[in-house]
Amino acid sequence: MKNQNLSKYTLPALILTVFLLGFFPILQKLSIRWGTGDNSYCYLIVPLFLYLCWEKKDHFHFTDFGWNVWGFIPIVLSALLMVIGELGSVETFLYIGIWGCLVGILLILYGKCLVSLIFPIIMLAFIVPLPPFINRMLTFKLKLAASKFSVGLLRLFDVSVVRDGNIIDLGITQLQVVDACSGLRYFVPLVLMALLFGFFYCRKLWPKILLVVTVLPLSIFVNGLRIFATGMLHVHGYSELAEDFFHDFSGWMVFMLAGTILLGISLLLRRFTGGPADPIEPDSANRPVKSWVPVAVTVILCLFFAGSGYALKVLPTTTIQPARQSFDVFPGHVGDWQAKRGYLSDEILNSLWADDYVSAVFSNNNIPNRIQLLIPYYHYQGTRHTAHAPQSCMLGAGWAMTKAAERTVPTGDGKTLTLMTNVWEKGSMRILGSYFFLQRGRVITSPWENKFWLVADAFTKRRTDGALVRAEMAIAPGQSVDAAWTVLSGFLDVLWPVLPDFIPE
Repeated sequence: MKNQNLSKYTLPALILTVFLLGFFPILQKLSIRWGTGDNSYCYLIVPLFLYLCWEKKDHFHFTDFGWNVWGFIPIVLSALLMVIGELGSVETFLYIGIWGCLVGILLILYGKCLVSLIFPIIMLAFIVPLPPFINRMLTFKLKLAASKFSVGLLRLFDVSVVRDGNIIDLGITQLQVVDACSGLRYFVPLVLMALLFGFFYCRKLWPKILLVVTVLPLSIFVNGLRIFATGMLHVHGYSELAEDFFHDFSGWMVFMLAGTILLGISLLLRRFTGGPADPIEPDSANRPVKSWVPVAVTVILCLFFAGSGYALKVLPTTTIQPARQSFDVFPGHVGDWQAKRGYLSDEILNSLWADDYVSAVFSNNNIPNRIQLLIPYYHYQGTRHTAHAPQSCMLGAGWAMTKAAERTVPTGDGKTLTLMTNVWEKGSMRILGSYFFLQRGRVITSPWENKFWLVADAFTKRRTDGALVRAEMAIAPGQSVDAAWTVLSGFLDVLWPVLPDFIPE
């Protein structure tokens, strides 16, 4: 009997092993994402999923494998999504694909009985970190909301305070509500906690929804309290305490406070709405299958996972890489602008992922402004080897974007060059930045449009090469944005004819 059980587990174990080995490079990228930013909660998801499954051991027959071929559908669709994600450099698609493949494996093993594991599967979806653009949007909004709330509390205690965006001026010092203090690192774990409390304590759907909806104002509330306490310490002369031990400890303290409040709300809802619903029993046991079916399904899955993993690894590098001139021979002057070449640090190069680049500061004897030009070029593009818009870099360096708009530059060939411009501010400094993606003859300003054409051209042209052209200029004191744009657009006009030799169409 023991040997039979061992043999029964051999095929599922083989499928899982080949899946992990085949997609190991993607899993490595996923683990890197877990260890950065506010994603450390992801490490708890797989143990949580296993615990939730173990909890159902009395109601779910985990050894009753159905070998349902319908599971191939989510697996194939997930693999296709991963191909699109790799070619379009959308990492989130890779991670959603990993989750989808796991769901497909479970569907193959358990068939319609999988309905009993719906909640653990939903929890497993949290292995996918928030996409960067959603992360930035939430961070920005939570920073502003927490800043407003904390300023209201400070004024309630007769503290003279002025708020400018996420900067809180106390007179004696200024507090900047940075990304780490936005409350976002509490938000997703609290959503997880709300779902778990709803699952364990609430029977009806509406209290579960209420718990999840409560998370957003609760995150703002507890983080506002943290900023308020920090401000009060500064006002009363305990600045060193506010910046060192208290700052780190208060993060854990407010999270525990939020969790306690959420638990209290859950228990209160349980009292008025009743306890959790009874476990969902599987409709029926899986039907017996012919002895060759598990072996055939296992062989097909193993070949599919091994082949898909290999294809995802080599696909970006099998594209055509057109001939071009190296940026080593980029001209030392463009029009009346003289270039002073610069070289990036290894740290910046590692985050840029470029195969070639030019970095230079351009000056003009007739114009006081200097222009910083950076053009990273990529022989091929894929996840973690692609051109990306500069907003994240600027925001990470503490700059605040005050304006964003598309502008056009007339070029000598009678056409117009459309690019994205941003005005950045930090203290009294202002920068006018511009960028566009120059990709296989296309000028693109939208990162999402750029990703679309990456995927399309990979299939139709077998090319994913391209570059990001980024030009920035410090706005002089007293200089208007329009006047600065006149200078920058004049430079871009004379730069444009130089680019085709280095960035092939």
